[in-house]
Amino acid sequence: MTYVDCVQKLSAAVAEVTAECEPAVQRLQDAVEFLGRTKATDKLRLRRLKDAAAALRAVCEEEVEQMRYEGPLDEALLRLQDEYEEILRRLRHPEVGESAGSGEGESEPDGMDRLGQGMDGPDWPALGSPEQIEVLRRIFETLTSNDCLDICIDIFVKVRYRQVAKALMRLNPEYLKTYEPEDIDRIEWESLESSISLWICHLRVAVHSVLAAEKHLSRAVLSSAMDGAVWPECFAQISDRIMAVFLRFGEGVALSSPEPQKLFRLLEMFSAASRLRPVLSLLFDDAAPDIAARFRELQKMLVNAASRAFATLENLPDASPPPSDASVPGVVRYVINYLKCVADGKYASAMVHVLRTESLWKAGFLSRPDPDEALLGESLARALDALLAIVELKRGRYKDRVASQLFAMNSYWYMYMRTRGSELARLVGEEEMREKYKAAAEAAAYAYQKEAWGPMLRMVQTDVGTEKGEAARAVARGKVEVFAREVEEILTRHRAAGYKVPDRDLREQIKKAVKEMVVPAYERFLHSCSTAMQGRPVLTPEALKELIGRLFEGSGGSGGGNAGRGEVGVGAAAEELVPSPGGGRLRRERRRVEGLRAGEGSTESL
Repeated sequence: MTYVDCVQKLSAAVAEVTAECEPAVQRLQDAVEFLGRTKATDKLRLRRLKDAAAALRAVCEEEVEQMRYEGPLDEALLRLQDEYEEILRRLRHPEVGESAGSGEGESEPDGMDRLGQGMDGPDWPALGSPEQIEVLRRIFETLTSNDCLDICIDIFVKVRYRQVAKALMRLNPEYLKTYEPEDIDRIEWESLESSISLWICHLRVAVHSVLAAEKHLSRAVLSSAMDGAVWPECFAQISDRIMAVFLRFGEGVALSSPEPQKLFRLLEMFSAASRLRPVLSLLFDDAAPDIAARFRELQKMLVNAASRAFATLENLPDASPPPSDASVPGVVRYVINYLKCVADGKYASAMVHVLRTESLWKAGFLSRPDPDEALLGESLARALDALLAIVELKRGRYKDRVASQLFAMNSYWYMYMRTRGSELARLVGEEEMREKYKAAAEAAAYAYQKEAWGPMLRMVQTDVGTEKGEAARAVARGKVEVFAREVEEILTRHRAAGYKVPDRDLREQIKKAVKEMVVPAYERFLHSCSTAMQGRPVLTPEALKELIGRLFEGSGGSGGGNAGRGEVGVGAAAEELVPSPGGGRLRRERRRVEGLRAGEGSTESL
C-alpha cells in the first residue's frame, strides 16, 4: 500500500509538471506574437524568438512524454501491473468438492439469503481479505488514471477466468465434453444418468460459490471506472464461457431423443434450474443478460423434453411376444411402478409444473388451466389407457385361449393391486381403477375357469340315475375314467406350458374357485353312479382337490399380494387383499425398460 501511495505521488508530480509546461510555453509564444504585431524588434530577432519558442515547445513535449511513459513512472506502473496480476492470481476459490457432493434435493436457502442481501451484504461469497481487495482497488485506480484501463481489464479477465476454470476443473467435469444430442444418445444410460446428477451439483456450485464470488470481486475492484460500467462487462466475459459449457450440456440432454427413463432426470434438472432461477437473476440480469436469457430458454427446453419423455408411455414399442408362461410382462411392471414414482414423492410437483406450463403454452397465458391434480391425473390416466391397450394387444397374440385369459388376469390384477391405495390411484380415481382393472381381472379369471375346466364340468353334470343295466354302468365307468384322464391332461398341459400366477393370493383364490366349481359337481356325479363304480378304483374328491392344489406350481410369490390372503372366490370382490408394503416399487426409478425392446417374459419385479 505504501508503494501505491508513492506511485500516486509520483504520478501527481508528473501531472503537475506537465500541466505547467504548456501554459509557460504558451505565454512565451504570446510574447513573441506581441513583438511581431507591435514591430518592437527587427525581423531577424523576431524569427530567432519564434524558432526558440518552437524548439522549447518540442523540448517540453518530449520531456513530458519521457516523464509519463519512459521514466521512473513508467517503471513503477509496470511493477504495479505485475503486482496487480499476482494478487489476482493468489485469490483462489476454496475446495468445492464437498459442496458438489451434496444431493440435488438439498434445499438452498443459505445461498438465496446471501444473494438476497445485495451485493454489499456481509455474507456475500468473497475472495481474499479486505486488505487485498483494497490494494487491488487502489492499484486499479492508479493504473486507470495513467491510461492503463485496457491493460487492467485484460489482466483481470484473463487471470480470473483461469482461476474459475481451475476451481471447477477440480470437480473433474469430463462429462461436459459431450454435449451434442446425437452423442448423448450414444452414451450408456448409467453413464448419462450419473453425468446429469453431476451436472445438477456442479451447476449449483458454479453459481452459488464460484461465480457469485467473482461478481463480488469484480464489483469491489473495478466499480470506480467509467461510472461502474466496466465491472459488469468483465464479469460477463468471465462468466459467459463458464456458463456456456454447463448450458450446452443441459441443452444437449433436452434435445436428445425422448425416452421414458429420462423423465426423472429431466424433472430433476428442471427442479434444479427452477431453484437456481432467482439466484441467476440476481447474478446475471444486470451484468450478463444474455446468460440469463439463455438459461430461461434452457428451462423451456427442459419442460418440452420432460413432456415428450412422458408422452412416450402412450406409444411404447410392442414388438416382443407375450410371456409364454402367461405371467405379468415386463412392460406392465415397468409402467405401473414408473407411474407410481411420477405420482408420488418429489417428482409429482415438478411434473405438475411441466404439465401446467405446457398447458399454458397450448391454450395461451390468458387461459385458466385445470387444477394441478386434474392435470396430473388426466395424464396418468392416458398412460394407463395406453398400457391397457398394450395388454389387450398381447392378449390377442396367444393361440391358446387358456393362456390368453391367464395373461389378462395376471396383468390386470397386478395393475389394480400395485396401485390400490397409492397416490396414483387417488389421482386417477380409486373407483375408476376398481371398475376398469379389478373387474377386468375378475372377468378374465372367470373366463379362464370356463375355458380350462368348463368341458370337464359339463362331462360330470349328466346324471346316470339308478339304472341297473350294464350299459348304464359302462357309461358311468367310462365318464369317471375320462374325467380322471382329463384332469391329468389339464395339469400336464399347465406344467408343460409353465403357466404362472405370480401373485400368491390370486393363485390361492383361483385354485379355490376351481375346486368350488369342479369338486362339488364331481362328488354329485360319483354319488349318482356309486353302484356302477362299486369295487373299482376311482379318483376321490379329496384326491381331485389335491391335484387342483398343484396348479401353477413354481409360480413363486412375487406378485404383490402376500399380506392377508382373501377367502373369497375370484369372481367376487377381493377387497381384503393387501399388497406387500413397498413391493414392486421401481428400483430407484433408474432401470431401463428391459422388456420394451427385447424379451418381456421375465416376471421379476423392476
